[in-house]
Amino acid sequence: MSDEKHDNLDLISGEAGAHPVGTGIGATGGALAGAAAGTLGGPIGSVVGGVAGAVIGGLAGKAGAELVNPTAEEAYWRERYATEPYYEAGRTYDDYGPAYALGWTGVGLYGGEFDAAEPQLARAWEAQRGRSSLAWPHARHATRAAWGRVNENLTDAVVPLDNDDVIAVLNDLLETCRDGEYGFNTCADHTSTAQLKVVFQQRSKDCTAAALELYNHILRLGGTPKDGGTASGAIHRGWAAVRGALSGYSDYAVLDECERGEDTALARYRKALKEALPADIRAVVEGQRQGAQRNHDQIKALRDQYKLGA
Repeated sequence: MSDEKHDNLDLISGEAGAHPVGTGIGATGGALAGAAAGTLGGPIGSVVGGVAGAVIGGLAGKAGAELVNPTAEEAYWRERYATEPYYEAGRTYDDYGPAYALGWTGVGLYGGEFDAAEPQLARAWEAQRGRSSLAWPHARHATRAAWGRVNENLTDAVVPLDNDDVIAVLNDLLETCRDGEYGFNTCADHTSTAQLKVVFQQRSKDCTAAALELYNHILRLGGTPKDGGTASGAIHRGWAAVRGALSGYSDYAVLDECERGEDTALARYRKALKEALPADIRAVVEGQRQGAQRNHDQIKALRDQYKLGA
């Protein structure tokens, strides 16, 4: 065996430059379709179909899977599956996990819109459902959700962003974090409920930490962090009603405004993730997006709780 090392050798062609995650996802997606076709010929057909599908899928998956991290997708859905609107009480992640995997791998294999690919996905499900007890009419909701999440993160850009554009994206998110810091602090000042004051102050600290992380990455890339994100920026980014009107708001109304602010923050993170960001920066942005999602969900749960008590 040669000791010569090559970075990112293509697992299928042997050529340099392949993305290991992309090839792996493509191969997995191809195996889903191959196994589904091979099942018609019995167990041996499944093996042959899976191998052939893996080869085809590996070649196809390299193009789009740069933006798909299977480990991150699995962790994301494992944490959230029980809060999804299609979740059925009493079911476990073992029921939904294979459906999510079919969704995030299917994007690289079939591409396009979910509805167009659904007949193929339904056939693949019957071969790949494993121990899941979900029939396709129920599993399809989880598959669609995972498909949509991956599609949302895909970019039409042919080449990665240049350094200046990456800095611009990070500066936009930096302002978003500072807006959140400002907004949550303002909400903390306008509530007399001890529980909410603690929540708002903690969320403000989270935004401060996220802003510092972005600030340091901007400096590392040779950029200049923006100074914006205070009251004037908040007006444009979802905290318009926070400052002047909150003194007369109930706790429910304050929470409602917070959720609006977090909706806007999430939209800006989703927009950033549609760009062709470098892998290390994408990981930072995705991590912060997940944090913003948790903030949003906590605020929404509290808002619903206070609405019931109003």
